[in-house]
Amino acid sequence: MKDNLPTAFETEIWVALNRATRRIQSDIGAALKEAGLPPLKWYDLLWSLERHGGQLRPFELAQDTIFEQSNLSHLCKRLAAESLIEFVDFDSDRRGKVLKITAKGRDLRKRMWSIYGPMLHDRMRAFGKVDGWQAFIDAEQDQSGQN
Repeated sequence: MKDNLPTAFETEIWVALNRATRRIQSDIGAALKEAGLPPLKWYDLLWSLERHGGQLRPFELAQDTIFEQSNLSHLCKRLAAESLIEFVDFDSDRRGKVLKITAKGRDLRKRMWSIYGPMLHDRMRAFGKVDGWQAFIDAEQDQSGQN
């Protein structure tokens, strides 16, 4: 039965991945807020739409992002209220809707990326230089000050 459980090293990798993700997202979120821009999750939704031709059905958007369905629905309504996306009727099914990014949404996503992109590059650069998982764990601990 012990073969089904993660090793101590696998657990260290998992913890380091989660800490790094949480720290990087927090840092980027703070920089966006400081610049008067919306939360990072708005970017994720807008980017998903944009990279799929500007529109997706809600279930497709849910599959492409990491949002829970209830959170996604609320977030879509919020972005629609800001005219960043719009709900349009699905051609082959009048009851269905398609979420479509607007020009205003594309512009906002680009402005957010001007902060998000360089910060992501800077944070990921440290991990790109490591060779192997132990080095990744060590680099994560160095960046988070956990020595």
